[in-house]
Amino acid sequence: MNRFYKNKKKYILLFSFFILIIVSVLIYFYVIKKKEQKLYSFSEKLENKYETLSLYSDNNTVEDYSTLNSPGIIGKIEIPKISLSYSILSSCSEDLLKISPCRLYGPDPNQVGNLCIAGHNYDNNKFFSNINKLSLGDSIYIYDLNNNFLIYTIYDKFEVLINDTSILNQETQNKKEITLITCNNQNKRRFILKAKEMD
Repeated sequence: MNRFYKNKKKYILLFSFFILIIVSVLIYFYVIKKKEQKLYSFSEKLENKYETLSLYSDNNTVEDYSTLNSPGIIGKIEIPKISLSYSILSSCSEDLLKISPCRLYGPDPNQVGNLCIAGHNYDNNKFFSNINKLSLGDSIYIYDLNNNFLIYTIYDKFEVLINDTSILNQETQNKKEITLITCNNQNKRRFILKAKEMD
């Protein structure tokens, strides 16, 4: 009887421990999901803020918006083929990349030079997760704060090592170009799309 009682106590302890682990994992994923939803919600608010800025803008620059409670918005990127539409943030950091695509390097939207835009690949249709599905000749729309846009045509796609900065090169022969940058989560490289202003 004493042995039965010891085994029962042991099983109850193991069962309780197992339940505790399951509850902890569920709470963890609930918190992560909530945080993701909050970031996506903030991203949508930025999209609305861009629409407002473009309606009331009169040749604005990033500095005009330095007092906003959100990161500075410099424009918007749209890629109809993959239903992508996000505000472009003025600077890049790990935290900002969780909110929206960011200018990593280069000029303001639709200015001469190579505007390099980084975006996360969450493998879930958000941000730059689907840019690898684009083909040469596909179109990318870049809007400035006056809601003027240019159409860029993809002319190259390739991968580079994480520490390769050659893609940030600003030698564009006085042309307007964009470079989209995201991660390839399968091989830990960077996936790159290069596009230039349509003639």
